[in-house]
Amino acid sequence: MHYCQSRVAPSIRKRRGKQFLAALITGLGLLFITPALPVRAAEEPGSGSEWHSLGGMSVPEWNGRTLLFSSPQGMLAITPLSPEVVRVRFTTAKSFGRDHSYAVISHEPGEPSAKVEINSDSTVLSTPSLRVTIQHNPLRIAFANAAGESLDADDAGRGMAFAGTSFSVAKRLRNDEHVYGFGEKNGRLDKRGWQLGGYNYTMWNSDTYQYDSSTDPIYASIPFYMVVRGGQAHGIFLDNTWRSTFDVGRERPDLLTFGAVGGDLDYYFINGPQPKQVLEHYTALTGRMPLPPRWALGYNQCRYSYFPEARVRQVADTFREKKIPADVLWLDVHFQDSYKPFTWDHKLFPDPKKMIADLSAEGFHTVCIVDAHPKVEKGYEPYDTGMAGNFFVKRPDGSVYEGPVWPAQAKNNPGPSVFPDFSLPAARVWWGNLYKSLLDVGIAGIWNDMNEPSVFVGPTGTMPLDVVHDNEGQPTDHREIHNVYGQLMSRSTFDGLTRLRPNERPFVLTRATYAGGQRYAAVWPGDNTADWTALRQAVSTLLGMGVSGFPFVGSDIGGYAHAPSAELFTRWLQMGVFSPFMRVHAEFGTPDKEPWSFGKQQEAISKRAIELRYELLPTIYNVMQQASETGVPAMRPLFMEFPKDEAAAAIDDQFLMGSDLLVAPVLREGESERAVYLPPGVWHDYWTGRRYEGGTTISLPVTLDSIPMFVRGGAFIFRQPVVQNTGEMPGKPLMVLVVPADDSEASFYEDDGASLDYRKGQFLKRRFHQTHSEGKVVVEISAPEGTYRPATRDLILEMWAEREPHSVLVHDGSSLPHLDAAALGAARRGWTYAGGLLTMKDNDEFEAASFTVQ
Repeated sequence: MHYCQSRVAPSIRKRRGKQFLAALITGLGLLFITPALPVRAAEEPGSGSEWHSLGGMSVPEWNGRTLLFSSPQGMLAITPLSPEVVRVRFTTAKSFGRDHSYAVISHEPGEPSAKVEINSDSTVLSTPSLRVTIQHNPLRIAFANAAGESLDADDAGRGMAFAGTSFSVAKRLRNDEHVYGFGEKNGRLDKRGWQLGGYNYTMWNSDTYQYDSSTDPIYASIPFYMVVRGGQAHGIFLDNTWRSTFDVGRERPDLLTFGAVGGDLDYYFINGPQPKQVLEHYTALTGRMPLPPRWALGYNQCRYSYFPEARVRQVADTFREKKIPADVLWLDVHFQDSYKPFTWDHKLFPDPKKMIADLSAEGFHTVCIVDAHPKVEKGYEPYDTGMAGNFFVKRPDGSVYEGPVWPAQAKNNPGPSVFPDFSLPAARVWWGNLYKSLLDVGIAGIWNDMNEPSVFVGPTGTMPLDVVHDNEGQPTDHREIHNVYGQLMSRSTFDGLTRLRPNERPFVLTRATYAGGQRYAAVWPGDNTADWTALRQAVSTLLGMGVSGFPFVGSDIGGYAHAPSAELFTRWLQMGVFSPFMRVHAEFGTPDKEPWSFGKQQEAISKRAIELRYELLPTIYNVMQQASETGVPAMRPLFMEFPKDEAAAAIDDQFLMGSDLLVAPVLREGESERAVYLPPGVWHDYWTGRRYEGGTTISLPVTLDSIPMFVRGGAFIFRQPVVQNTGEMPGKPLMVLVVPADDSEASFYEDDGASLDYRKGQFLKRRFHQTHSEGKVVVEISAPEGTYRPATRDLILEMWAEREPHSVLVHDGSSLPHLDAAALGAARRGWTYAGGLLTMKDNDEFEAASFTVQ
């Protein structure tokens, strides 16, 4: 969200444009990806400090956990935390300060199997996975795998360097290395760029309304990247919340440099060797997405704004009348009294509790926005209690900082805002408890916006850099807290919802965040634009966020700013079917952007796309559960599954949902053909079953209703009949598409979709296994893990077959009856064959079972 406001939208939009231009000109708030700036530009303007390379270090001491080096320039600590993770920490102070991080959830005591060999000129640290060589003079660090193959090395000429409070690290970059990650960043997925041109990125959370593919930075800062070379992967996480920069071969094609304007150098080297293993280790360090409520994975409808109450009800009723599935309706700022968080405009919404209850009866959950800018107003509870608790951000003189945000734009009695200091633990608890009033009227989830933090001042668009934050007992200024402010707000929200509803899964959406923020909230990349370039950029941005530890992501479908064409909206919706978070959103003053807003033909196509989302929800929920356990995203780039395939390395216009479902959405206007790259292996067209040998690019004819999809040989795709909302899922048949292979298996997970009881063992997990031999296909289903049992339902297996079988046996040796398709629909059990598809049906007994096709 937005600088555009209901009754003064044109003037504010113009002012917004001036602020945006000023920020571009000054470079204070934004840096473009091009032209490149060296990491030395991270030095604060006017510091006058010269850069000095870190020179020689003393022979280190090994205390059984950490290698400690020292010199007049500072102290260096190298600590193996596990066989795959090594921490590198440097300070120019005489000793390290407190070991504190907003991203890392725990610092392990050290890797007990590590071995150290200390010589006069170098030291070697070895773990079962890594061999780290530290040259003492000048200080240079090189990482190799256990076999001695080089993974990463400081540049011989530059290494680590310091100027005043700033630092930089220069790493060698080889031409055949692919670089991914950096969180919410524009540009190509592979940050080596076109013809190894490279990208330069800044980490500084910024409110960038109507950004385009060249804008940097935008809303979130995730200083983590992954390097893949020859199938081997490693990652580096710079745990520093100050403004930082990363140059990926832009300044020099053979260098990857990073640095920050303040704080200690503190980075983690993370070995894979597979890309998915890098993410597992990284998210073990920074935390993983909690399992979301199932309803949040349904279709979400939003705009700025739905009001009054009659309009909200009309939208809900239209979804149900047209039988277009949907789960969530969103309320933007206009539901509030003069834009004050935690309030209602009772002229527009006379009885919120009744409205939300009625929506719930129709199968809708309601999510509302809460921004971090309570108004300065005595008698307004958040202001009064926040002042009483001393919970707001201060100026250097100790006075409370005030600034203009949405309450300053109110029609009646406008005024400035104050800002919670979320780095103060007590303030987080206070803010989290304020959500009780919203939960008590039935609000199901919370949308945290404007939390970069965005302040309506130019040209920086944020708080003054000298305002003071508690920083959990070690006060600091905004330079250090800015990038983590949004993460801490979402943490406060998540923790508050958890306290208030102890056995319900919280749903929080945030715009701004930092590394580790995946523990608290889903993320969407802000106020994008309704154009075809933005649609294509959305794919690579979402994939990059997944590579950076954030699996629960999705862009504003159709583009937030301006109005999409009917074709653009349809194509974006088709892509959005496969983004973990699926939400349509639109700015104030733009035409309606509901699925029925673009004519009857588009409505039918959009309805079918949303129905596909609901058919695939069992698979989507399954891979999201896996993401919550492993950190590997549900929506993933091809290289993650095929790291040795150079042809897949730079592909960012198609992706995988899980490991087996390949999606190649149509992303260009007026396309009649879609080129699709199929990685090595056997693939089948999802819609026809046609078999393809991978390792090649094919061309498919496409029409407006086409969604090119392929499934990997041996996959199990879990589906269900179309439902109107996730509340209708219990009792619906479980439909499993079994894609042929000689031998393959997959796991399938279920629980109640809402509570935390799964943590107590109340889940259902089963293995599905198939073998093909001598004209016989056997599909075995394991006995379940966990104590959860779904409602009584049918189990339907489907598989493509070249010819009709003569019998289908189940686990007790009995034969399923052979029926025609119409009869099978009404029967309790049986099988049919039509159009090359074999369909088998039986009761799902939630026990070990098998189907033998002969």
